Amino acid sequence: MLNARIGLQRMLAQSRDVLTHPQARTFYNYAARGSDSDALTYVAVAAFLTTLLEMLAVGGGSAIGLVRGVLDQLFGFYLFAGVIYFIGQQQGGRGTFQEVAYTFALFYVPLQVLLWALVWLAALSPLAPLVLPWLWLIRLLGLAAQAFYAQRAVKGVMGFRQEKEAWVAVAAGLVLLWVIQLALSRMALGGI
Repeated sequence: MLNARIGLQRMLAQSRDVLTHPQARTFYNYAARGSDSDALTYVAVAAFLTTLLEMLAVGGGSAIGLVRGVLDQLFGFYLFAGVIYFIGQQQGGRGTFQEVAYTFALFYVPLQVLLWALVWLAALSPLAPLVLPWLWLIRLLGLAAQAFYAQRAVKGVMGFRQEKEAWVAVAAGLVLLWVIQLALSRMALGGI
């Protein structure tokens, strides 16, 4: 337990660093320091917090819903990192999947928590009826921020010299996630 807490504290400090210094070199410096278990723990904690906040925002839920929400977020995170890693490898990138996942966790976790904090602030503000219809814009800005940091991480971890190579990998990851989310939402609505 103490070791996990120390790992989370270290990752929080590294997250602060990559968010305030989003250079490829910063991500490169942290790439080899992490492990699969560190990234999984960090993302799982954020997934738990954001799923819990989402359940509170909609006014309820169940333990099964909480577990499903956490698993959905973990699946989405690792799928995104995996697709970007695969596309990057096809373009001659180096680095390991572990390094990509670890460095992605460093920006993904604080951005997810920040997005839900903004949603909560919007929902609790006296201007909630005016602000809530614009939540899609907050989500879009969050996605743009994740794409920016993902591009920086891929460039640093996979050793790309040109911005274009990293953007191609990130764009492929975003498109795949969008297609999967669209398919899953259609299945949930009974459309497929």
